[in-house]
Amino acid sequence: MSFLIDGEGMSCGDELENMDRSMSGRVPGMEGSPDPESGRGRRSRNPRQGERGVAALEFALIVPLLVVLAFAVVDFGRLFHARLIVTNVSREGGSLASRGFKSGNDLIAMLQSSGSPLDLNADGRIYLTRVQRGTRDEDPAIAERFSRGNLSVPSGIDARLATLGLSPGVYGHLVFEPAQNTSDITGVTVVEVFYLYRPLTPLPHFIQGILLPDGGGMIIRSRAVFQSVES
Repeated sequence: MSFLIDGEGMSCGDELENMDRSMSGRVPGMEGSPDPESGRGRRSRNPRQGERGVAALEFALIVPLLVVLAFAVVDFGRLFHARLIVTNVSREGGSLASRGFKSGNDLIAMLQSSGSPLDLNADGRIYLTRVQRGTRDEDPAIAERFSRGNLSVPSGIDARLATLGLSPGVYGHLVFEPAQNTSDITGVTVVEVFYLYRPLTPLPHFIQGILLPDGGGMIIRSRAVFQSVES
């Protein structure tokens, strides 16, 4: 069956086909609506967000360790350098003083200058002590001592100590030997160098037992003992 409209004919089958096409389209306003099944995957968390969270956590954990490591490198490097200078000054002073000296204070002033860049006068102290050998009637004793520096620290060579603060081996060479009617050596010269090391970073404040009670630093010390040369 067919109809004639304005001179154009349209069959009944054509009309039904057109209706099918229009009904098979999406309802207006519903375009882009997610399928319930496929929407589950879209609503799940983005994997990249999780990766960024893990990276931020790792960064927060690593940064403090890197800061502590940097502090340790700076402070222990400076501490090692200061220790090396103090040791060299004591050895140099012991070598020079053992050959005889007219003015102990002048020698100490020279040693303080050689300790640059450390300020061994304001933040340190140097002791120069000469110990003479014993005699038949007397034990070895301190003959003379010179000292210079603002750091308040006592000398390790003391007449109140059993061996004057020297090692038993060194002290034994100073003791009078009746069999040979003298001692092994005439005397020793001891140079002690002290320096107050102050940390540059706050790291040492968290380490117990290496700083002074007030947290002001730690004292580096070095001693050199040389046999005195008879003039």
